Amino acid sequence: MTMIVNMILDALVTQLTTVCQTNVPEADLTYADIVKKGLLQENKIKKNVGIGVTGGDHDDPNYLDGIVTLGAFENVAFQVPPREIGGGQMWWRRGVVRVEAFFVREKLDEDEAFEKAYEVLGRCSSAIEGTQLSGLTDDYDEHAIKMLCYANTYFESGGKPNQFIFRGKLFWMCLTERP
Repeated sequence: MTMIVNMILDALVTQLTTVCQTNVPEADLTYADIVKKGLLQENKIKKNVGIGVTGGDHDDPNYLDGIVTLGAFENVAFQVPPREIGGGQMWWRRGVVRVEAFFVREKLDEDEAFEKAYEVLGRCSSAIEGTQLSGLTDDYDEHAIKMLCYANTYFESGGKPNQFIFRGKLFWMCLTERP
């Protein structure tokens, strides 16, 4: 049995892999060594850029999926009726894309590290919005309609001089329709 959230995660991984690996030369410092569904648990020093896609946010258990009118949702200036007469509900499925950029071995200066790190973030943001959802319908007849990347947090998080580490996450929400 399939469920729409897992299908959305797979679509995001496919899109991010294309945009952040396939379309980027492997020698480029912004090449994503890892693009995966789930948490990033690989050796950070051996890999420069890691991207992990999850439903929800393990840092915030209150980051819920729910019907579009659920009070905790952000105002993204996209409004749809929550229910239809005779059945059907519109839901927001939500998650995060974690991005880690470890420029430790390269000995970049700080400005260059910032430039490369934000190139990765921009590439990921664009990829999320470009994720193809057509045909994503699960075994429960819920189907994906529209993907939004509506927020991010990204910051330098440590490293000695000339060893810069950036971490953050992009917040996504996908409009779905349930029967």
